[in-house]
Amino acid sequence: MKGCLKYSLNCRDVPAATSPLLRSLGLSDYRVKKFWKIAKLLTGFSINIYRYEKAYFYIVLEVRKEPIFVYQNVYTDFIDCQEVHCIEAPKGNKLYIYIEGSVEGSFIKINVIFLLKELLRHKPKCYDSIMNLILGSLRGNIHAILDNIACLFKVISAYRHIVSIVLPETPVSMKDLLQVSPIIRALISKMKLLPSS
Repeated sequence: MKGCLKYSLNCRDVPAATSPLLRSLGLSDYRVKKFWKIAKLLTGFSINIYRYEKAYFYIVLEVRKEPIFVYQNVYTDFIDCQEVHCIEAPKGNKLYIYIEGSVEGSFIKINVIFLLKELLRHKPKCYDSIMNLILGSLRGNIHAILDNIACLFKVISAYRHIVSIVLPETPVSMKDLLQVSPIIRALISKMKLLPSS
């Protein structure tokens, strides 16, 4: 994401992971193969993050085998490569993460990496908190969610005029979020069921 900003790339539909990226993070060939085996099993897996009446949104994972586009060591997409000179590597596994949903019958799909890049551009102070919030949600860590949720509400409040166009019920408090987010509700319920130590 930082590379997208550094080189003024739009990064509208970029992968969250590629084999070369995983290797650059120090994963062995064995671990890379294991990563893709698990990722392929999770393709189509979805987490319901928002539901209000007939509006709903999910986080969805997709693995696709496609050419890999690189510009200055930044993994980018075909559209950006129309503007800059990219290196095109042979087809390889690419993991994409999307938010998909429907509002009044209109389907919406947006790349999560693109959203995070825009967050980093416009609200850099909230970027780390939102990343911790996402990781906490994926790991079922309610403490990470509660510690970092304030920045989510700051972002929603700052862009309420845009968010309210998409979301018919815009959460501005934890109480609101519990009403519209099945995943947060489930994690809170799970925590309440745990015996206190």
